[in-house]
Amino acid sequence: MKQIAVIAFIFLFSLHCLSQSEFQNKSNSFKPVGPNTVNPSPIPVAPSVFKLHTKPEPYTSKFIEEKNKIQFTNTNDFKNPGDIYKEKLNKKSGEDESKMFRSNQFLGDFKSQSQFVNISYRDFGEVDGDLIRVLVNGKEIQSRVYLEGNFKGFKLDLQNGFNKIDFEALNQGYSGPNTAELVVYDDKGALVSSNQWNLATGFKATIIVVKE
Repeated sequence: MKQIAVIAFIFLFSLHCLSQSEFQNKSNSFKPVGPNTVNPSPIPVAPSVFKLHTKPEPYTSKFIEEKNKIQFTNTNDFKNPGDIYKEKLNKKSGEDESKMFRSNQFLGDFKSQSQFVNISYRDFGEVDGDLIRVLVNGKEIQSRVYLEGNFKGFKLDLQNGFNKIDFEALNQGYSGPNTAELVVYDDKGALVSSNQWNLATGFKATIIVVKE
């Protein structure tokens, strides 16, 4: 009986010690919170890249129309770049030629004591069908002359004073402009004048011989 009491005492004492140890472990597992407790610094949070408070842009009919507008006016989208440059170059060249040749040309005035002069002309460029009309002092003496590669012309008897000779371009041939070389000799065969003209259709080259 005495032995049973001893065993029971030992069992109860062991149980009491175990409970005390368990209670102490539980109490140590929590850090006390009080006025002097220092809380750890909060972890910094990166700012959001999304503007959550930004109102979306209203999609009005005008906005959608501008966004979806397609440009159809550019005609060079599918052209060869070389062709575009060539067109611009040819246009510029044509405009310069038009300004250069669309005017009358004065080939000079000369004094002479000759009774007559021989006037000759030819196409100095490519023979391409250039035609001229010849007038002396406003009077037509040749209505339609075809310019060839060789010289041809006429004899002009000089009147006292001014003798104005006009050469009017009737066309520009197929290569343009109307081109000619002009030579004038006196009655002794001396060269009075040598010149050239480049004319657009309807314009004139003029030379004046003054008989003294």
